[in-house]
Amino acid sequence: MQTCFLVGASPDVVRIDAQPDDFVIAVHGGMNYLMEWGIVPNMVVGDLCEADYNLPKDVLFIKTSPEKQGTDMALAFAEGYHRGMRHFVFTGAVGGRIDYNMANLQLMVRAAQIGAFTIAQGNSRCVTVLADKGELRLCGSGTVSVFAYGREATGVTIRGMRHNLENETLRGDTPRGVSNRLDGGEGFITMESGVLVVYWETSKVNNIEHLVNV
Repeated sequence: MQTCFLVGASPDVVRIDAQPDDFVIAVHGGMNYLMEWGIVPNMVVGDLCEADYNLPKDVLFIKTSPEKQGTDMALAFAEGYHRGMRHFVFTGAVGGRIDYNMANLQLMVRAAQIGAFTIAQGNSRCVTVLADKGELRLCGSGTVSVFAYGREATGVTIRGMRHNLENETLRGDTPRGVSNRLDGGEGFITMESGVLVVYWETSKVNNIEHLVNV
């Protein structure tokens, strides 16, 4: 499966492991991380000066205005989505400013609603979002928290963890799913309708194969 990596500027960043068929987008200050890692992006999105970077001519450079509405991360996601990509890994997108965290979460919710699967990675933690009929498999160990986003999420089932649920409704104003635990093996989260935000804290988050859409 082709992955679109969006590399932002947050200090909570994980070095990406992009394969030749993947698509890498530097989002504004995330370009500095890619330069440190020696990775050439396929695209750069942000209020940057192209002349400041010695990039190959085939790198797409989309310059944005500081007066724009929306975020560079949202514009970068749209570029990947319109190119047919449906599996996205965000890094440098959690931690740092709370408003940007909230903006990225809103972006991930919208992505799930239009059929894209997103993972926001930080050091030893990640966030993903499920929408209607969503299913998730987690492999490994770590703390797992599940939140309804919006009014409610129905038909929520959690299996393979310390505290399981079966066909429950989670409300957006009641934090019922905090600090569950996956103790090795596989855990499953499924839902019928609504939106779920899943937070997973694990020492193995750098391997995105441990978080798989099924």
